[in-house]
Amino acid sequence: MRAERWLLWAGALLLTACASQPPQRVQDFGAGNDRIELKQTAFFPNDDQSFAASALATLLYTDGLSMVGPEQVAPFINRKFAAVDQRPALLNAARHFDRLPYVLAPTPDAVFAEVKAGTPVLVLQKLANWRYSVVIGVEPVTNRVILRSGKDGRVYQPLEEFLRGWKASDNWALVVSDGVRVAASATQERWIAAGEAMTKAERPDLAERNAEGALKRWPGTVVPWVALGNARYAAKNFLGAQEAYLESLKLKAENPVVRNNLALVLLERHCVDLAEQQVAKAIASETDAGLKAIYETTRVKISQYEGPSIYCPPPDDAEAPIEYEIAPLNPEKPRASRVRPKAPAKPKN
Repeated sequence: MRAERWLLWAGALLLTACASQPPQRVQDFGAGNDRIELKQTAFFPNDDQSFAASALATLLYTDGLSMVGPEQVAPFINRKFAAVDQRPALLNAARHFDRLPYVLAPTPDAVFAEVKAGTPVLVLQKLANWRYSVVIGVEPVTNRVILRSGKDGRVYQPLEEFLRGWKASDNWALVVSDGVRVAASATQERWIAAGEAMTKAERPDLAERNAEGALKRWPGTVVPWVALGNARYAAKNFLGAQEAYLESLKLKAENPVVRNNLALVLLERHCVDLAEQQVAKAIASETDAGLKAIYETTRVKISQYEGPSIYCPPPDDAEAPIEYEIAPLNPEKPRASRVRPKAPAKPKN
């Protein structure tokens, strides 16, 4: 009898605990108390099962690309692929239309922060079937999310249903940007990572815009300057990359990774002596053995360089043009330093 009473008591506690949890509200995720609907969001009705092309076209058209509709996006989407496997194609299509695709942090807070900032959000859900939809608003009074989806320009989805369907895609959500405009919910780390992905996708122009946007959002920080230098290096704008790396070193002088990158940039500019100086500083200040090995590779690359070596003013010395001069090229000693102090002027008689 005592055991039975204990089980009943434990069961009552469990029921009480479950009953004490209130239902989730859109306000719990930063949506606020006011109804929001981005009525200016484009709408392309579509009866395709996944709606991928029309959903992305909705973002692109709304972002100012008035010549882009589902017909222009569709060639990038392989309809033989399952909806969940079309996500990389959506990112590629956004890049093709000169927009930076930014995958949000997998939280409702991130989605609602974008909507509050006036940005529609593409999401992937699995309800009866997989489908791409675009979140355009919230309705706190009824606790619903407003979407453009398929043939319907305004779908009211209860929050619980929205979250359940969205969870099946690991909470995947996407916004697009011209690059300079930083997503409202972005952290510096995630935003810079999105820019680095543009460099890998051979779109350093988008990566450069991404870094410029980061500099405006997070001024006075090192990482955006480094990202800008990397993007310019990828675009073969070596002088611009040098300027960006030097700005980062003003904020954090002891940064061997940047010193190594700067050495590579200086080598591309044929500033061999300065490249050697920078990589030597990187090696001397690095404590990580793996990174030090990478810098040693840079030093070897510089030492094996056989092209022309030109004079470049030391980047940290504003008086360099006065204190140094270019030595003549010596074809018999191509590796000889051409940077030498100017001889003092002879006194006039």
